[in-house]
Amino acid sequence: MLFSLIGALIMGTIIGFGGRMVLPGGQDIGLGKTIALGVIANLVVSALTTGAGFFFSVIVGSLVAALLLWFAIRQKWLKPAV
Repeated sequence: MLFSLIGALIMGTIIGFGGRMVLPGGQDIGLGKTIALGVIANLVVSALTTGAGFFFSVIVGSLVAALLLWFAIRQKWLKPAV
């Protein structure tokens, strides 16, 4: 159980930073929001692609994280960096 939680946080961090790299421009979010974004994207991707490989999950998760980040900025839930 503890290892699953740690693994989800590590995977969320990787996916969150990947999503921030995919989206052009700067985002004014910290490490906590980046990890939360990655964990949410990881949950979405793992529900849709069960049994997929690690690299496929990271790539698709990063794209989903970028989409979620873009949507949050468009809804003015988060501020873009100026």
